[in-house]
Amino acid sequence: MIRTENVTKYFNRNKPDELVAVRDVSFEINKGDFAVFKGPSGSGKTTLLSLIGCMSRPTSGRVIVGDRDVSRLPERFMTEVRRNTFGFIFQQFNLIRGVTVCDNVMLPLFPTDIKPSELRKRTENTLDNLNMLRRKDFLVQKLSGGEQQRTAIARALINNPDIILADEPTAHLDTHLSEEFLSMMKKLQEQEKTIIIATHDPLVYEKEYVNLVIEMRDGMVRQITRKG
Repeated sequence: MIRTENVTKYFNRNKPDELVAVRDVSFEINKGDFAVFKGPSGSGKTTLLSLIGCMSRPTSGRVIVGDRDVSRLPERFMTEVRRNTFGFIFQQFNLIRGVTVCDNVMLPLFPTDIKPSELRKRTENTLDNLNMLRRKDFLVQKLSGGEQQRTAIARALINNPDIILADEPTAHLDTHLSEEFLSMMKKLQEQEKTIIIATHDPLVYEKEYVNLVIEMRDGMVRQITRKG
């Protein structure tokens, strides 16, 4: 499903503030894995997620998604891969205030050639599956923390992605909401989605159903543990 080959990512290359965020990283993630990038802040986890998710490009090395090397794709093809392959869940949810739940969830599909009626139906079905249909016309800032979390998950699922990428998704959640989030991710894995979470939270990486842990430190892979 996903393979990196000797991936390195520089920021501010050849400048006084040059930073090597990821250095010579290689690993494989199989279809249906529940994978975790484990490590402290600054270890390269978020950068790796952005490289896998076609939000940035490696300075050197290759990122292969499916059978496609996405490392050097033109931007319009990168956008297509992002939209058709990945669902993104961000640490701060990144919901747009002043906009309804429904409109926030639809956002990854724009611009689109899907008929408005079909778009609305797909959005409502996704919200219904997360017990959020009754909140579809609420402004997102009126939601509880758990409801905002579910809205963010619905937005990640609206394009029916094969791969879910989540960056420190439990960082600002209490234990109850964290457990609820992980339960939803487990159900998605059971539907043959591939789950990849970047985290330093042991509540996540110690779960028995996490079958791949890639431990990061100082931009490098220190250990890869595959269970089962």
